[in-house]
Formats: sequence, structure tokens, C-alpha cells
Amino acid sequence: MKVNSLRLYLSSLFLAFLALVVAAVAVTYAVVASQRHDALLINLAGRQRMLSQQMTWLALAAPGDPLLAASRQRFAETLTALEQGGAALDASGEPVVLPPPDDDAVRAALVEARQAWLRFDAELVRGVDGEAGASLMTTSLALLDALDSVVARLAAQAEAKVQRLQVIQVSFLLLALLLLWLGYRVTQRHVVNPLAALGAVAGRMAAGELESEVPTFADEELRRLAAAFDALRAEVLASQRHLEARVHQRTQELTTAFEFSQEIAAQLELAQLLDSVTDRARALMAGSAAALCLLDEEAMTLRLAAGSGAGVAKPDLRQPVDAALPRQVIGEQRTVVTESACASCGFLRSVAAGQCVATPLRAGDATLGALCVVRPVAIDFEPEEQAALALLANAAAVAIVNARLVEQGRAQAERSATQAERDRLAAELHDNLAQTLSFLNFKADRLEAAIGDGDAQSAARVLAEMRGATTRAYAQVRAALTGLHTAPAAQAALAADLRACIAEVQAATGMSITLTIDHPDALTVTPLARQQALHIVREALTNVWRHAGAQQVIVCAARDGEVVRITVRDDGRGFDPTAVDASAHLGLAIMRARAERSGGALSVQAQPGAGAMIMATFPLAKERPDEPLATVAG
Repeated sequence: MKVNSLRLYLSSLFLAFLALVVAAVAVTYAVVASQRHDALLINLAGRQRMLSQQMTWLALAAPGDPLLAASRQRFAETLTALEQGGAALDASGEPVVLPPPDDDAVRAALVEARQAWLRFDAELVRGVDGEAGASLMTTSLALLDALDSVVARLAAQAEAKVQRLQVIQVSFLLLALLLLWLGYRVTQRHVVNPLAALGAVAGRMAAGELESEVPTFADEELRRLAAAFDALRAEVLASQRHLEARVHQRTQELTTAFEFSQEIAAQLELAQLLDSVTDRARALMAGSAAALCLLDEEAMTLRLAAGSGAGVAKPDLRQPVDAALPRQVIGEQRTVVTESACASCGFLRSVAAGQCVATPLRAGDATLGALCVVRPVAIDFEPEEQAALALLANAAAVAIVNARLVEQGRAQAERSATQAERDRLAAELHDNLAQTLSFLNFKADRLEAAIGDGDAQSAARVLAEMRGATTRAYAQVRAALTGLHTAPAAQAALAADLRACIAEVQAATGMSITLTIDHPDALTVTPLARQQALHIVREALTNVWRHAGAQQVIVCAARDGEVVRITVRDDGRGFDPTAVDASAHLGLAIMRARAERSGGALSVQAQPGAGAMIMATFPLAKERPDEPLATVAG
């Protein structure tokens, strides 16, 4: 391997750093293991101190206790293991093997502890009678001092090892910083700077400056990379010059195709669009004739929808899609060039012999048909011309889809307008005429009763009320049919409208209705919501009068956060809302539609024998709640 190799530099740095890490881990692991051993020694020495105290207490308090002899034996064994190495028991009673001490100070402290132990043990053997007890305490204290010295020496030895570890770690840190600095210098000199130079060359190449050669480098790898860059630059320069010539040659064709596609896409009348597509395709390809065929709904037959040029066959000429040419164009979704005389197509047979190019009409994943152009055999269709025709065909397919959508939209708009007018008329007749007819039916019963009782005055009064109701019904029918139903006055508040509505229903039905309104000034809704709310309340009260047999009806209106909530509650016979919804009850359906029409919602709570509650919510008016309402249908 060459000396001026980037791989060599980086590999050397990596290996050095790896060796440093391995050495640091190994040293740390050894010191940690040694600290674990030192902790064991300190623990054993400390336990020896506890044993000496225990033996002193047993010798003074219970000299005949077997525990005293066991403690003497364990103390002697542990002291021997600490002094000379060997087996001992740790604090949990597990056997451990200790090496001989390697520190002179620790060995000296253990020798002193041995001598103090011998004196203490001799006192234990002599007993504690008389002055022996005082001598035992003296030797016990001397033994404790010797053991404390051992613990201190062991702790000092452990602390010295920790300090050595710190020095080693600082050394490793300095070596690591040195390696990082060397790595930075090597990376900056052999990687960053050369790559920056190559990046500048790439930027100039991206900007189109391909004349300047790529500089070379000392490192073998970068030198090869620079050579590859320079070869790429030369190839791109040659390709650019070649493409410029081809682009200049084909720009006019693509520009013309784009202009044609834009013109076609702007047309929304399907018949004119199809004629324009064939005319533009024939002009773009300089052909003698062009045709556009569309698939039927079953996608089994191609129908000639439009043609351009001399000898074009009559429209509506059909052929199956499994024929030779349609199968390739429609089935395989590709542009096909063939001799017109060799194609079994009625359109191609009707024009002069020549060369034909056919491409599918595709809009997304859907295939609508095919577009083909014919011109004399001597003039070939080049690949760029086929691509331009395919571009035109795709634009034409999108325009055809849009034209069809426009036609469908117009038809749908007409159907929607008709249905909306029907819904409006049904709501008007239900909310107004149906209620009036119910009122007339009720008054007819009153009139019959008055006539039966011979009460001419009451009969005349009921008859006058029926005549007024009939006049109102006539006006309501005219308003519903002409769509000129007048909205409530813009300045009238919802609270005032509700009071007037309740009074009107009470006068017509005789029901006992309680109206509760919280904060009337806060009930600010849009004029449309106000109108729909009155319709809903009137319809709900009429339903109670017709079906509930209620003794008491309560209407509440209040502001609840950002909505106005109106409830109509009765104590009548109730009903099953699920069964009513399942039977498509017209009154509830219209009330719900009215609430949703103004951005609100309607809910029904009822059960047989427990009354019912209709609750409607409407959003508060955000701006100008009293703005005059234009003519509203339904």
C-alpha cells in the first residue's frame, strides 16, 4: 500500500484509537477488580474488630458460652488469611480465598495485630477472675487499635489505587485528545479540503461550466475520484452539445403540441372538442387524415366520433376492440405505427394508402379511446413525433373527461334544482297548509257542535274563523307555489317571535302552553335560523295538539354557550322515536332538515307513556344578526 493513501491514514488512526479504548477498558477493569478485593479485605478487617468486641463481652458475661470458642477460631482463621493468604469466610458466610498482602505497611499492621491477638487470646485463656478482667479489657483495647490500624492501612492502599487509576485515565484522555486532533488534521487535509474542491467543481458543472478540467490530488483514492469526475465532465459536455442540437430540432414540435393541447383543453363542448382534436392532430403530424374513436360504455366497441381530412369515413363507424390494431393500442396501452393498408379498420380503408400512427386516449388510469393520423408512406413517424402525438392525446383525453363532467354537472344541477324546489314546496305545504287544514278540521267539529246546539252566534264566530283560515291557506299556497314567502322582519327579536307564535297556536288550539325565555336579548340568531326555529316550534306544538293528548306543554328558549337552545316538552302519551324515524315521519324529517339548513341540529327524546321533548339548537349570529333576510324558500 502506498504511503500517500487516504485509507492508510484513516486505518492507522482507527487502530490507534481502538487500541487506546481497549487499553483504557482493560486497566479500568483491573483496577475495579482490585478495588472489589480491597473492599473485601477492609470488610473482613472491620468484621475482625466486631469479633474482638464480641469475644470481650462473652468472656466477661458468659465465659462458658460455646459462641466464644467459635468466635476465637473464626478470628484466628481470618487473621491468618489476611496475614499470609488463604481461605476465610466473608460477612455472608461464603468462603473466599485471599492472596498474601503485597503492601509493606499492611503487612506490618497485620504483624502488630497478630501480636495484640496473641496477648488478648492469652487473657481469654486465663479467665476474668480478679485483676484478669482489667487485663482483658486492656488487651482488648490494644487489639482494637491494631485492627483499626489494619483497616486504615487497607483503606490507604485502596485510595492509592484509585489515585493511580485517575492518573491513568487522565493519560488516556490526553492520548484520546491527541488522536482526535490528529484525526481532525488528517480529515481536514485529506478529506474535507479535497471534497470541498470537488464540490466546487460539481457546482460549476451543475451551473453549466463544463470547460474547466478537474484538479488532481496526492492521495490515490482522491486522485481516482478526480479522474472519474473529469471523465464525467467530458461526457456531460459531449452529451450537452449533442442534446442542444436535438432539443433545438424538436422544440418547435413540442411547442406546437403544447399550444394545441392548451387550445383543446379550453373547449367544453364535446362535439366541437372532438373535431378540434382531429384537426390539430392532423396539422401537428402533417398528415393527410386523422380520426378519433371512443369506447362505448361496455368498453367492447370503438366508435368513430370525429375525423379530419380527405376521404374520412362517416361518423359512428364501429369496430370491436379485439381487432388487431385496437387490441395493440387499447389493450396494450401503447403507440403503434403500421401501414394503413394492412389494418382491418374501416376508417383506414377509406383513406389513401399510407402510414398510420395510433395512440391511446388516456386520462389517469382510464382509457377513453384512440387517436390516429395517416400520411403518405414515404414519410415516417419518428419517435419524437409519436411522443408529441401521445402528449396531444393525453391532453385531449383530459379535455374530453372535463367536457363530459360539464355535461353531467349541468344535468345534475337541473335535477338538484328541481328536487330543491320540490323539497321547498313540500316544507311550505306541510308547515303552513297542513296546519291550517288541521285547524279547519278542528273548527268544523266546533261548527257542527254549535249547529247541533242551535247556537247561531257561536256558529257564526267559528265560521268567520274558518273563513279567515281559508284566506290564509290560499295566500300560503300562492306563496309556496311562487317561492315568494316573506321572511320575518329583520328587526324582530327571536323572543318576540316566539311569544307571537305561542299566542297564535294557543288561540287556534286552546292548549295550555307555558313559555319560558332566559335573557331574551342574548337570543341573537341569523334571520334564516329565526325563521326555521319558528317553523319547528309551530310544527312541534301542532304535533302535540294532534297526537299527544297532553295536559301541559312547556316551551323553553335560552342561550347555552355559543348556541341558542329551544325545547318543546309535553306530558302526553309519548311515542317511540325509533319507530317514528323508521316510518319516515314527514313532520320530524322536515323539522330536522330545517334545523340543519341553518347550521343547527334537532334531537327527539320520547318514550310511550312518558311524554316527549323536541330540542333544537341554532348557532349564535356572529355578525349583524339583525341583517334583513332575503327571500327564503321553505
